[in-house]
Amino acid sequence: MPSASLLVYLLLALLIHFTSGETEVKFSGQTEFVVNETSTTVIRLVIERTGKPANITAIVSIDGENTGDFFDTYAAAFIPDTETNRTVYISVCDDDLPEADETFTFYLTLPKPSAKIKLGSPKAVTVTILSNDNAFGIISFNMSALITVNEPRGRNEFVPLTLIRERGTYGTVIVTFEVKDGPNPAEEDLSPARGNITFTPGRSVLIYNLTVLDDQIPENDELFVVRLRSVEGGAEINNTKNSVQINIKKNDSPVRFVQSAYMVPEEVDVITIQVVRGKDVSGKLFGPDEHEVSVTYAIITGDSTAHAQLNVDFLDLQPNTTIVFPPLVHETYIKFKILDDAIPEIAETFQIMLLKDTLQGDAVLVNPSVVHVTIQPNDKPYGVLSINSILFAQTVIIDEDQISRFEGITIVRNGGTHGNVSVTWVIIRNSSDPSPVTADLTPETGEICFHQGQMLLTLPLNIINDDIPEEAEPYLLKLLAHTIQGGAEVSEPSELLFYIQDSDDVYGLIKFYPLENQKIESNPTGRFLSLSFARERGTVGDVQLVYTALYIPAGALDPERAKDGILNMSRRSILMFPEGKTQDALNIPIRNDAFLQNGAHFLVQLEKVELVNRIPPVPPLSPRLGEIRNISLRITPDIANGEIGFTSNLPIILSEPEDSPATVVSIALHRDGTDGQATVFWSLKPSGLNLKAVTHDDISPFNGSVVFLSGQSDTTINITIKADDIPEMNETVLLTLDRVSVENQILKYGFTTREIIILENDDPGGVFEFSPSSRGPYSIKEGESVELQIVRSRGSLVRQFLRYTVEPRDNNEFYGSTGILEFKPGEREIIITLLTRMDGIPETVDVCPFVLDVNTEYVFLF
Repeated sequence: MPSASLLVYLLLALLIHFTSGETEVKFSGQTEFVVNETSTTVIRLVIERTGKPANITAIVSIDGENTGDFFDTYAAAFIPDTETNRTVYISVCDDDLPEADETFTFYLTLPKPSAKIKLGSPKAVTVTILSNDNAFGIISFNMSALITVNEPRGRNEFVPLTLIRERGTYGTVIVTFEVKDGPNPAEEDLSPARGNITFTPGRSVLIYNLTVLDDQIPENDELFVVRLRSVEGGAEINNTKNSVQINIKKNDSPVRFVQSAYMVPEEVDVITIQVVRGKDVSGKLFGPDEHEVSVTYAIITGDSTAHAQLNVDFLDLQPNTTIVFPPLVHETYIKFKILDDAIPEIAETFQIMLLKDTLQGDAVLVNPSVVHVTIQPNDKPYGVLSINSILFAQTVIIDEDQISRFEGITIVRNGGTHGNVSVTWVIIRNSSDPSPVTADLTPETGEICFHQGQMLLTLPLNIINDDIPEEAEPYLLKLLAHTIQGGAEVSEPSELLFYIQDSDDVYGLIKFYPLENQKIESNPTGRFLSLSFARERGTVGDVQLVYTALYIPAGALDPERAKDGILNMSRRSILMFPEGKTQDALNIPIRNDAFLQNGAHFLVQLEKVELVNRIPPVPPLSPRLGEIRNISLRITPDIANGEIGFTSNLPIILSEPEDSPATVVSIALHRDGTDGQATVFWSLKPSGLNLKAVTHDDISPFNGSVVFLSGQSDTTINITIKADDIPEMNETVLLTLDRVSVENQILKYGFTTREIIILENDDPGGVFEFSPSSRGPYSIKEGESVELQIVRSRGSLVRQFLRYTVEPRDNNEFYGSTGILEFKPGEREIIITLLTRMDGIPETVDVCPFVLDVNTEYVFLF
């Protein structure tokens, strides 16, 4: 219910209006009309007066020209002051003209406007006459109902569809079409198979192109229907002309091989391959065949061993690579010769491919257009497996002590090497030993796999290295033929006998033991070479040790210097170790009459050790000798027999004493081996050029002896050198050790003689000087001479040369100012004559010293 305030507002508005004194005319009610064009369509317009009553005439007229769409486009209405409205009727004219929607405007006007009467609002109405008389047209095909076309080759071809729009052409009209009814989906042959065709405003004829596709699909005649399905935009479809038929003639005759693969043996000789055209898989004719068709083929091979090679494995028997089908011919053949050789080969293939780009004529390639020809494996292509025969040239022996992984067994693959192949192997003991194989090696079985191309593989074994001494053990390796995989075969030799060698010194390690027990012993019963041996680790079987014991005199420890007759045994001897025995010792007696030299050695050499009572299946590693195979035992002074000699064999150089009448020289003797007392006898003998000059007045005594007490190793021989005033040249005597008083003491070779040299003394060549009467000074005039006398005192035993010189040396005052004088043995004096030169030059007094220079290695000039 309206509120009180709203009611008051409305009453106030009416009061103001009616008291204003104005009259207003306007349309009342509906002012917008949408109607169809019919003969009965009438539009009712109501004109209303408001305000002060008055007689009013109002005019209703159409805006613009008269288009003939209304019977009346002008009307007048009179409203007396006693009424408030009047109705005017406008009739629509129904004509036969196609028209789109049309909108008209009718205005309300006053023929006599005044200040008191005016137009109100609304003062206009609109009338819309809807489209009529097919204003947007009737759509249909305007062409033959059946069109026959050929499918293009290598390109697309258009089929023009002509459509017309009858009656009206107002607006944009969109027609939807669809292609159907072909034996195959329309999309494979025509494009598009459905879509829209658009008529723009005013257009009555339109050509729409359908594309005939080159689908490369073999086909017989195909009939498609293009049908107009719907229309948008106000138009209609003429149902009597809403479809056309398109016939695509048969095309793309199929060309193919009859089958896609052939498997033939190498000895097949010739293989024939059939090629067909214009037939489906059931043999029914299909596609066109009235024209010639040709195609070229290519032979495809690869580079691997799985591919056959042209002219090596097969021959192409065609004169060229073009296959021709004459008209109405549907079958032909190509042939290839397979070459039979003796080479191991796996299955080898080659392909024959029809080349699409070489097709000539109305044809297409269909599957199979490629043939795979396989030549079956031949000549043992996957190989023959066996144990490497080189292993049988000598026994396969594994040393447990040296290696933990043995890779010396190889398996070979003879013949072909195609594909991956494998075989299982097993190792068993070839003896009565019940213990498992894995106690000595692993694995005991396995699979060895050859990859393609491999010809040799190693069978690795892990060897169990224990600390148990064991004799050699035999094993048998077998290739199990029934386990072969991959097409290969197993051939002989398929078994191998091999050994794990004796280990951990099962027959013993023979050595000196302990080292400190190897010695030379001496006791009241005699002297012995004491040796001790050990047999370590295994003690299986009897073994014999071959050794030598040599006596080598002092010097280089060379077996070539060995001396026999020392030991009561031959140089080479044998020591037996029975089974189970681990140690042994022996004493080798030294002969009682043997001379053992101090510093000499006994050299004991272990030569070899041999197994005596067993024959192992393979040469054993033991018994063997220890690392120390030689020992030398030095003969010490407490064991050695005495050997006496000088400590040096160099000459003894002495001078005659000057400050005393005599001097004693002690010459050392040394004895190697100090057991027992020994007397050494010696003698002196003059030697050299002046041996007769040596007398007891020079040296004494001329013989004698010295004593070595038991345990004493050193003593001396004392010689007295005597002084005199007699000039003497060098004097030489030989001090010789002549003999020893006991038989078991010997003189040391090379050290039994010493040369004693007493140097020259008492000026044996003389002392030279000017005689007292010739010492000057002299005073002489030019042209005069002077004699200067030279005398030799003391010894005159040798020829002596003496040089004289007048100083200064470059003085030319004298003839013979320098020269050499010769004093013969026994000659005591020589006179020199000097003659002055006559040079005619005034000179002062010259002082010229006269100098003597002796030239001898025996005389001193004082």
